[in-house]
Amino acid sequence: MKILFAILFNLTILISFSSYAEPSTKNKGKKTSLVNITQVRFFKIAEKTEAIGRLVSINQTIISSKINQEILKIHYNIGDNVKKNDILFTLDSKDILRNIDKISAEMEYERQTLNILEKKLSFRLSKVQNAEDLKKQNIITQDNVDSLRILLLENEQQIAQRKYNIKRLKILLKENKENLSFSKILSPVDGNIVKLDAKVGVLTSRGKILASILGNKHNEIQTDLKSDLASKIKIGSKVDIINNGHIFSGEVRGIVNIENIRTGTRKVRISLNDILPKKLNVSGTRFSLYISVGNEIPRLLIPKDALIPVGNKKIVYVVDKGVAKQKFIEIGVSVGDKIEILKGLEEGELVVVKGNENLIPNQKIKIKTKTK
Repeated sequence: MKILFAILFNLTILISFSSYAEPSTKNKGKKTSLVNITQVRFFKIAEKTEAIGRLVSINQTIISSKINQEILKIHYNIGDNVKKNDILFTLDSKDILRNIDKISAEMEYERQTLNILEKKLSFRLSKVQNAEDLKKQNIITQDNVDSLRILLLENEQQIAQRKYNIKRLKILLKENKENLSFSKILSPVDGNIVKLDAKVGVLTSRGKILASILGNKHNEIQTDLKSDLASKIKIGSKVDIINNGHIFSGEVRGIVNIENIRTGTRKVRISLNDILPKKLNVSGTRFSLYISVGNEIPRLLIPKDALIPVGNKKIVYVVDKGVAKQKFIEIGVSVGDKIEILKGLEEGELVVVKGNENLIPNQKIKIKTKTK
């Protein structure tokens, strides 16, 4: 019996010691907490309004043929992205090359003929001069002199004709060389092929439309805003453009000065500063928009991660001599992942943005990272 009593007594002591040690260990762990902090700062920020917009095409770039030739190769298909100066079509150039060879040969012949005629002219000028001297001595008649002058004029006429021929051939040569460059049809813009009206082996004609390209910078986003709100937006105001977590930047290009009487809205057109990926660069794609309204004013901002809800109020923890101090705050407008502070914080204070979930007032903290 004594042995059983001794065993029960020892078990009671052991359980009591364990119960005492556990909370003691927990309390010990709460003495210092590892946290990330950031500095409370002023930023020049305009208030933003949220809207939904759709991608619309401003205009498409039309690709047409500038020569009459057969299409030998089509390098891209509908839906492909192309860059400026990429080869879209290759046209047959054999006839053009033959014309260039023929014109070059004719030009060489005309130049050689001109050289001969100029030498002949020099000789005839000398003969006319001699004939005039003989006429003064009454050795030959005036008819002889006039005959030589007529030959001289014919020679000059032939030279003029050859010079004209050379000039005409130069123009033809330049035209054919341009046509040779047109046998490679290049993309004039970066964009996406949205229409293709060409087939290999078909003889295309000058001016025939072969394709249409939606340029990367030839689209914009359109949204409708209430007229009173649209009147507060300035041309050039910044816009955050969001789709499935992808964020792009833009700015207000124009505000249509006509109100839709039925809805009381005006159209706002937004230009893109970034190139959209292929999957989003489609007319009709929806985007969430955050449009700056009014002037930019200084706002005291902190990351939203610093906020801790306590009932209907918000608190943050600030760093004060190595411990966490609790402060009640009043918040203003939301700015992306930051929030405006109207009351409760001063510029330059350090607030905890990570590791604040389990903090208690006046708890010792160790700073892990200071976030910009």
